[in-house]
Amino acid sequence: MNKNSKIINYGLLVWLIPSLITVTLASFVAVNIFEVISGVAIALTVIVFSYLYFGGITENFIKEGFLIGIIWLIISIILDIILIMLGISQLSLTGYLMYVAPLYIIIPAITIGLGLYLNQRMNDSIKLKGGNK
Repeated sequence: MNKNSKIINYGLLVWLIPSLITVTLASFVAVNIFEVISGVAIALTVIVFSYLYFGGITENFIKEGFLIGIIWLIISIILDIILIMLGISQLSLTGYLMYVAPLYIIIPAITIGLGLYLNQRMNDSIKLKGGNK
């Protein structure tokens, strides 16, 4: 799978998996617990797919983390808004913007953080090998 396909496919899964988890659990849990479950589901999904994505990346980790974070954020918001516009989602646009959309800041926070970590790790490795004297 090429890089662009990975970004789009993983982005779709970053939206789909937490959506399915939260929709499935919505009728079983209280509203305040629902928000926590949503956040955890998003975070875990982003961590897994970031790990898979970065497995094939050897440079520009910060740029890649920023790129996938923003693209996955945009994918998630667009798909949610489509569901609202089609009447499939029970949320109003205002309710969505207040309660759901802010959760998606988790996406670039994780991907950029992982990019920063991998960049630092690579720089440390180069220093240990004597590449930067």
